[in-house]
Amino acid sequence: MIKKWKEILMVIVGSMMMGASIDLFVQADFGLDPLSLFQAGLGRVLHLSLGTTSQVLMISIIILLFFIDRKRIGIGSILNSVLVGAFIKWFSPVICTGGGTAAGRLLCLLAGLILMGVGIGTYVAAGLGEAGMDAMMMYLSGKLKKNVNVTRITIDILLSITGFLLGGKLGGATVVSMLVNGYMIQFTIELIGRFRRNKAVIEMGGQ
Repeated sequence: MIKKWKEILMVIVGSMMMGASIDLFVQADFGLDPLSLFQAGLGRVLHLSLGTTSQVLMISIIILLFFIDRKRIGIGSILNSVLVGAFIKWFSPVICTGGGTAAGRLLCLLAGLILMGVGIGTYVAAGLGEAGMDAMMMYLSGKLKKNVNVTRITIDILLSITGFLLGGKLGGATVVSMLVNGYMIQFTIELIGRFRRNKAVIEMGGQ
């Protein structure tokens, strides 16, 4: 029972880091991470806020996964789908103040990059199911026999192109995130797996 609550806490903490990271990308104003870029473009078309678009997209993908690979869905999928959007809204008034010095914006970008990769890796490593693009990432990683890093980079490239075409803001941060995100996710999953001495979690990162 205690183990289950620890895993739920990992999902909550990971989701919190993801929500904060997206707001940090917005504050840095060097462009959004690939998924947020796609969500911003989609939200622009649907006339929805970034947080609401995130929730709609994540839940839609969970419904899709229910039909193609329902074993990827768990309590972690539901929690992450709802919590990331909620944390984006919660942190936004504090983080997204606009302006700031170049050094401050660079710090926001660095913090956003770290929190995004570590946040995704943390909640995925809990093993309670993945949400949205992370579930697609794990599904495709397993199907194609590719590690998480390679799979994530491929997904991020497709998300960036589509998000830009939908009107999202492409920038230097998008490219950096594209190159770093997959590595950070894989590193975090494998590190947590070793710390918990869980071979299944370690293999999850490397497939």
